[in-house]
Amino acid sequence: MTPALLEADVTVARRTFDVVARVSLAPGKRLALFGTSGAGKTTLVEAIAGTTPISSGEVRLDRKVVNAPPATWRALYPRGDRAGRRRSEPPVPFRHRGVAAVRQPTTLFPHLSVIENVGYGLGRPRPDHSDGSFAELLDRVGLSDLRRAVPEALSGGQRQRAALARALARPFKALLLDEPFSAVDVTSRGDLRDLAIDVTRRNGAVSVLVTHDLGEAQAFGDRIGVMDGGRILQIGDAAEIARAPANRRVAELFGYTCFSDHDEQYLRAFHPDRFAAGAYPERGIVVHGIVTAVRAFGARFACEVQVNDPSSLATLSPIQVNVDCPPAVGSRLEVTATEPPLVARVAVEGDEEG
Repeated sequence: MTPALLEADVTVARRTFDVVARVSLAPGKRLALFGTSGAGKTTLVEAIAGTTPISSGEVRLDRKVVNAPPATWRALYPRGDRAGRRRSEPPVPFRHRGVAAVRQPTTLFPHLSVIENVGYGLGRPRPDHSDGSFAELLDRVGLSDLRRAVPEALSGGQRQRAALARALARPFKALLLDEPFSAVDVTSRGDLRDLAIDVTRRNGAVSVLVTHDLGEAQAFGDRIGVMDGGRILQIGDAAEIARAPANRRVAELFGYTCFSDHDEQYLRAFHPDRFAAGAYPERGIVVHGIVTAVRAFGARFACEVQVNDPSSLATLSPIQVNVDCPPAVGSRLEVTATEPPLVARVAVEGDEEG
């Protein structure tokens, strides 16, 4: 079994709620932390980076402790530094811990140009503008023509591109990305995401992405960690979580909108994108509904259906079903809910394995 490169088992005290999480990643692996705003994703990433104090536990990167409570540092380094001070923080400065990070909001040195900001990651704040490695990296993030520009002259998306290039320019063991593409145009996000994945893989490093966009989490991570209320509720690949959400909250975060009784322990979860017009009992659960509205989308149509079979879907809101030939408003329509998964009635934390 490949040993973990990143291991974090931490508690971070906050005013609203504590963030408690356990993460383990092998070299080359990518984790996307997905959840709503305020779920604790950024706090966890800052704890992994070693920039946020933790209340208990520790973070290890390549078997070296990079974050721990003050008592742990005093135990690890009882003699303190050369001046005799007792240590309460990591003895290794952040820039030498093997961590590269893109934070939110983006932080660039305002007095340095784009290429100088990127060069700072390698300890070369005045790189040769003709340096091939820098030129290639700036070209891949779309800043070739702005290498001499200062951050004040850049848009929000361009500043995020520069911050990503600065993080990727230096050797790293862990790449930590806190919503690094939020200000970037949609058409360019995929290219930047692929660049981060490619560099992480070539470095044999690990990467952690913070996002509230499920599509982005699915595209980036080998595994997705679903966070809510300071806890990782479930970790797994996207298909695994979609097929078997650990609990109702995970299902809701993955887009399931309604639930019906299955037995005393489980509910059936239904996703609005997993309904098909017609009766296909071999594919799922067939219910009956009344068409309440019809809308045109190009050459296709979608109809809103109010399910009127409460014994099957007791809490279902009106659903939208794509059809080729629009039925009349007020007519009855059979609808199949395909492959509805089962989720636990009581919220139970999923396994937090790497």
